[in-house]
Amino acid sequence: MKKSWLLLFLMVLMCGCSNQSKEEPGVEASAEQEAASKLAQEKQLVDRQLYEKLSEAVETIGYTYDMQTFAENEYNQGVLYSELIDFDNDGVQEVYAFMKGVDYPLSAYTHRNKDNYIQEVWTGNANGESAILSFSSEVDQLVCSACDMNVSLVKGQDGRTFIKMFSNQTSQGTTVDKIWIYAKEPTNSAMELVITGYTMDNNNVVGIDYFLNGEVTDQATYDTAFAPYLGEERSILISNFSEKKYGFDYTSPASNVGTVLAALAPSVNSIVGQEALLEKKKREEIVSALEEFNTKRRIHHQDKKVVQSLVLDVIQKANLDHEYSDMSEMVFDGASVQAKYKETFGVDLDIERMNFPSRESQSIMSYEAGKFYIYPTGFYFDAIDRHFQDVYKVRDDLFYVTILDNEFNHTEYSLSKDTNITPEEMFVKDIASWPKEARIWLKPGIQRYAVVKYMDGVPKVQYLGAQNLTDQQIEAF
Repeated sequence: MKKSWLLLFLMVLMCGCSNQSKEEPGVEASAEQEAASKLAQEKQLVDRQLYEKLSEAVETIGYTYDMQTFAENEYNQGVLYSELIDFDNDGVQEVYAFMKGVDYPLSAYTHRNKDNYIQEVWTGNANGESAILSFSSEVDQLVCSACDMNVSLVKGQDGRTFIKMFSNQTSQGTTVDKIWIYAKEPTNSAMELVITGYTMDNNNVVGIDYFLNGEVTDQATYDTAFAPYLGEERSILISNFSEKKYGFDYTSPASNVGTVLAALAPSVNSIVGQEALLEKKKREEIVSALEEFNTKRRIHHQDKKVVQSLVLDVIQKANLDHEYSDMSEMVFDGASVQAKYKETFGVDLDIERMNFPSRESQSIMSYEAGKFYIYPTGFYFDAIDRHFQDVYKVRDDLFYVTILDNEFNHTEYSLSKDTNITPEEMFVKDIASWPKEARIWLKPGIQRYAVVKYMDGVPKVQYLGAQNLTDQQIEAF
């Protein structure tokens, strides 16, 4: 009898242990799924943040192309290169961007509004609303007009990637080589200057002098200090006085940067990639509405600078009645312009909020006392070869359009050939067959997006630009 009870006790005990062992994997699996879901959500948030920062640069300063000397890039601006890099080796990639700024307040980020080469590193912020600018640096050709300034990325022995800036300058027989190393730690959002040094060689008369972080040192100490930052080095900018070259394919920045934007885009919105609009008549109607603005690069009714150009466009196309001021300005009634703007876009033109320039500013367009004043002047812009790709239905009244543009500065090309060359005769040819002297004025493969909304049964363009809008931004229209 005792043996039976003992046997029963052992069976119950084994059964209990068996049940317990079956439950634990389920609990662990649930915890793993929850952790994986949290990581996916954080990645989606971080990707969106990084996308917005890089696309903002493309949206405001554009792309720049094929610049061989510092002298040539005086009037060029835009993003040249971008890459996803895990700078601090924490398993999460940051966005690295290399661009040419412009001495004009185009961007909300003031460091971009300077006529220099600019580097940026953006880090996602899973606990905040916006990515963090971890690093920004200007490679100023004016400061370094008599030296070779170089930029490279170094894959370190500890798995981190460093930004290395170095210059070489020779003056009156003395050669000075300077190095700056920037690094990022996983515990710090900022990328910091971790070491700097330079060597001075006075024609080998008294040997080479070594300086480390501003202090005189010897070669052994100098080499030991820089040793942790040695590794596989990849050039970004290589300059030798006025000439320079890039360590990447600079002939198609739209493709380079577009690769990074595409990698981040799946977490930006769920519209692109869904089935395109199949209603042929509706698609043609939407494309036709956009074709009215085939010369425009941006339509954004909340951006003050863009709205100014849109007002000029509306006035020009509508041929509104006007008078002339004593300063030969064309004068348009503000209410008439507002009405035409509303008719064109279905959007109210809030003149007061737009804060248009006053006449004292001597801007091409100004606003004062209910009147728009415009100086009659000529403009020329790059010609756009526009290709409409897909039209996606967001709602019954809202559609999202993907566009691929090629831009060509036919005016400069014509001047270089001393003959009038039209963009139409160039765009009918395969771009690959263009002569090299024409391709340097070409900006190929620029991805743009548009939002078209039906108002009272008529399609109106609400947005056009290089920024692939998030789901929330699209649905807000």
